[in-house]
Amino acid sequence: MSGNLSNIVEESARGGFFLFIGYFMSLVILSVGSMIVGRLLGPEGFGIFSLAFVPSALILGFLDPGVGAALTRFTAKFRNENKVDVVASILRTGFLYKFIVSTIATVLCFTFSESLAAILLNRSELGYFVRIASIIILFQTLFNFLGEAFSGLDRMEGNALILNTEAIVKSFLSPVLVILGFGILGAIWGHVISYIAAFIIGAIFFLKLYRMLGKPAENSLFTNIKMMVSYGFPLYAANFLNTIASQVQVLVLAFFTSNTEIGNFYVAARLLAVVGVLTYPFSALFPAFSKVKKNSSELFQLFRLSTKYTSLVIVPATVLIMVLSKDIVYTFYGRSYTLAPSYLTLYVVTNLFAGFGSIVFGHVFNGLGYTRLSFYSTLVNFTTFTPLVYFLTSYYSVYGTLFAIIISQTFTMAYNILACNRILGLKFDAVTSAKIYLTSFVSALATILAIDILSFPYWILNLLSRGLLFFIIYLTLTPISKTISTYDIENIEILIRRYSLFKIILAPVIKYERILLSLVEKN
Repeated sequence: MSGNLSNIVEESARGGFFLFIGYFMSLVILSVGSMIVGRLLGPEGFGIFSLAFVPSALILGFLDPGVGAALTRFTAKFRNENKVDVVASILRTGFLYKFIVSTIATVLCFTFSESLAAILLNRSELGYFVRIASIIILFQTLFNFLGEAFSGLDRMEGNALILNTEAIVKSFLSPVLVILGFGILGAIWGHVISYIAAFIIGAIFFLKLYRMLGKPAENSLFTNIKMMVSYGFPLYAANFLNTIASQVQVLVLAFFTSNTEIGNFYVAARLLAVVGVLTYPFSALFPAFSKVKKNSSELFQLFRLSTKYTSLVIVPATVLIMVLSKDIVYTFYGRSYTLAPSYLTLYVVTNLFAGFGSIVFGHVFNGLGYTRLSFYSTLVNFTTFTPLVYFLTSYYSVYGTLFAIIISQTFTMAYNILACNRILGLKFDAVTSAKIYLTSFVSALATILAIDILSFPYWILNLLSRGLLFFIIYLTLTPISKTISTYDIENIEILIRRYSLFKIILAPVIKYERILLSLVEKN
């Protein structure tokens, strides 16, 4: 890698490191809490708990006309240009806008909660639950502001801080309130309070960083909002369509499926976060792509390396989840969620698109300022998903919803590949991606054949033993098939050289890969 690209990637790796640690720890904590709540409430109660936040989620999707994405991009951009006074001005504007708008939205949702429950959920009896859940609008908006600000400032440890605060409070408080007899209401209050606590803790750290920037530039509030909305409005339009699509999905499920099926569906959705812990750190690529020039060799190299390294992680993890879906569900949520394993297997399919660049495309478009491409991508998804989800769900219940997701995401991926190639001249390495898919599927096949051998009385032992076998086979096949090279190993060592924890964890893996690579190169 060139010197400048190496610096950009190292800075992003630092951010990715904190994001990974923070998100991984929060995911583990949240998984334990969600598992306990899911077991205490049962499939039907868990379905009602999930539905209570639907109106709030719908409103949250309409509140931000691209200000959040613009906040991250312009903070990173002006920091890179040493315009710290402008950075301070952007952050101040972003906070004021989000606070005012989310406060108004919270009051409206709280006031009309019963009507929203009747119209959106077809369950007027959930009005009280929706009213309590509406408080999340204000504090999740402020929580998101902190995350966007920390990303733009390249202080991902701030993200780790708020993620883990939210996870710890939620995972402790929600089960305790349920056990104390508050039931579904207790789970809802635990969820809401966790965001309040995370915002308070994160705000203390943010104010320390904000004061270091000095006096904000004398840009007017209107000027800053105009600049941010001008950049971010296509993203808002895209987010608007995504929100509509997600709520159409929920509405269709509410009308055509039972609370029990919805409970199983949301268990699968939460377990999808197992892959999310791996994809989340790559959001550090957004500020990275904001720092490279269009049509530069650094851009082409950054895109190829990003696609390859995300694929090396996401594709095998996705295949493993598909193979071990029953072990995963029964280990964490119990055998009462009988539908969740098949739901999870289908839900995770679209993560296989990582080999084509699905994790990277959004960061490329938004980082380079091509937000209209993000909008068109979302438009493709929306126009295919919306009619499909109604038609397929009405006939095939939750399975129809999952088929609609897979089909619409396939069309979206085709558009992203075409747009990235024709407009930006960027192509993924098809040969390398093919090797990653092949080694992942071969590892999965070997694991499936060994399932009867690796069969124990406890689900957790089945999960651990079969998962370990999969990764040993995958790590063996990757260098043998020349999917990775010594150059890749050297890049990885550069990226983790400052982080003792990663060096310790990955040291045996890197050593194993080097041994196999040396044997392959000799032959």
